[in-house]
Amino acid sequence: LKKTKDVDTSESVTAVTGKKLNHTITIVLVLALGYFLWERQGLVEQAAQPVEVAADATEEEQTSLASIAVLPFVNMSADPEQEYFSDGISEELLNLLAKIPDLRVPARTSSFQFKGQNLDIGDVAKQLNVKHVLEGSVRKADVRVRVTAQLIEADTGYHLWSDTYDRELDDIFAIQDEISAAIVAALSETLGLNVDAAPVVKAAANPEAYNAFLLAQHQIQKRTKQDVEASILNYERALVADPNYAPAHAGIGLAWYLLTASRSTYGTLSLEESLSKSLPHIEKALELDDELPEALGVMGLTLDARQKFEEALPYFEKSLALNPSLTDVRNWYSQTLDQLGRSDDALNEMEKAYETDPLSVLTLNNYTNDLLLRRRFDKAEPVLDRLMQIDPARGMNFKGFMLIAQQRAADGVEQELRAIDFDPANLRLRSQSALSLWRLGFKDAAMELWPYPENILPLVRQGTDFEYRLELAQKRFNDDPNNPDAIEDLAWAHWDAGHKEEALTLAERYLDTLGATRQPIDGANLMFALDARQRGDEETMLERMAPVEARVDQALASGIDFFWPRFQKAMFLNMRGKTGLALQHLEKAVTQAIFSDASLERFYDRMGVSEIPEFVELRTRNRQYVASERDKLLKKACGPDGFEVWRPSAAECGKAPGPN
Repeated sequence: LKKTKDVDTSESVTAVTGKKLNHTITIVLVLALGYFLWERQGLVEQAAQPVEVAADATEEEQTSLASIAVLPFVNMSADPEQEYFSDGISEELLNLLAKIPDLRVPARTSSFQFKGQNLDIGDVAKQLNVKHVLEGSVRKADVRVRVTAQLIEADTGYHLWSDTYDRELDDIFAIQDEISAAIVAALSETLGLNVDAAPVVKAAANPEAYNAFLLAQHQIQKRTKQDVEASILNYERALVADPNYAPAHAGIGLAWYLLTASRSTYGTLSLEESLSKSLPHIEKALELDDELPEALGVMGLTLDARQKFEEALPYFEKSLALNPSLTDVRNWYSQTLDQLGRSDDALNEMEKAYETDPLSVLTLNNYTNDLLLRRRFDKAEPVLDRLMQIDPARGMNFKGFMLIAQQRAADGVEQELRAIDFDPANLRLRSQSALSLWRLGFKDAAMELWPYPENILPLVRQGTDFEYRLELAQKRFNDDPNNPDAIEDLAWAHWDAGHKEEALTLAERYLDTLGATRQPIDGANLMFALDARQRGDEETMLERMAPVEARVDQALASGIDFFWPRFQKAMFLNMRGKTGLALQHLEKAVTQAIFSDASLERFYDRMGVSEIPEFVELRTRNRQYVASERDKLLKKACGPDGFEVWRPSAAECGKAPGPN
């Protein structure tokens, strides 16, 4: 899902002077934060339920002949702990086949959804939109390994090829190469694939290195702090056994980055700390093999984390050209394109990811989000249905998102709370629901539900305690002073606290971290635009504001019809003196989200529109809507089918609440 740091602190407009600067942007646009479940690194795999082919799947997608799914090979070893080895062999074969031009190979995440399930091959092929399936087994004992594999034509069940390999463990790479070559030969004869030579595996120097590498790969896929830390130990073991094994360098580089403290990663390290450990390994991997897709993708990811969006693009593009099935990389690429204002291209990449990885929670999550941001509810339904079957809690949460965007706030927040009842350990779902409760006026309940007591900054941003917000932002900056996000957040905290000089100094420092494309369109430019407006310098105001406004216009033109670009456009128009047009965009924004009356009141004061009848009428309608939805939600919570996660007191249930 989309980054929201630009939304919650940077799009600001007011025409007042002195200390009464515009606090509203931070108060109101932070609303966007709660509507996103953006996750850039991949998610814990979950067991799949039978999923019908999406109604929007094209005939070509359903009947593509040049397509193969690699199912996880069964672990036949006496020790069930050897499962990581059979999984690793499967993934290595998948990545080999994904490099064959004109052969579509569903990504690991989707293929591995069927692990441990005794499903008909035809059903599996239908769900993955492929015509061929590779399955097999691995038996590992001491220094011996037996690998069986069979290539099946899904429609007929006919075995196009099968073989068994009994070898020393030292020969595992040769086995994979032979399987790859055999499949290429079989499919070339059947489908006429024009392949000069089958791709070959990147071999480690010895079995010890490869064994440790596969175990690390198994652990990092789980995407928890504990498992990522465990993977680092095994990547290190692999590199002790083979210091020049490029895939292990790429893997440990990703692992260290995943231990960054952020909403999209899993650790506690500052960005500076994680990159100091990550980058040397990524650079070493590319030095050893400058065409290793995984290393290229992770380098792009770390460049994106440092706001170097333009530099990240060629790494993502080369990675995907070498292995189109790396849908984690495609997700990262899509997010970076969006950061550069290329919304259409970003959506196109998510559509490709969905075609390649139709059962990935990460892909379903991000693709659903992109469709909902464009209010393409009909197209989102079949995608959301798949997500609901694989991850019901996340699916319910998106249902809530969709209902809120359709002015059914009580029903939407109900879905969010039901999602937590289904998955109470999901901290991101809890944080989103807490923000929704806060906006409807249930502040005490929101504080109780908020899952990050050590970091209440997102909730504090909702209010007007700007000094407290500054204190929290300063602490974050002190902990990670070179993190661009922390620099920007502190800049806006100073701005909202009325410390213009400090704010502008930090904003300039933040903008200096950005590349040439991103720098002029970043929301931090609005601090300088507002400052210029307050000084009566219209030329500078327009110079700073115009590129940011153009980015919003581009998003709207691409079909994005969500409250935050509408709200931003309203502010830009007001700054230009076009109050009537500003009202049109503000009305759309207000009807697409939950706005507290206090938020609109502060915004109106600073826009200077509090006495304009049309704006007064809009605020009155919003107040009535919020009060009505609050009553509906309270009735649901106090009824017999209430929520486990939130139980209002008897006193609350006995009174009729009003708007906040």
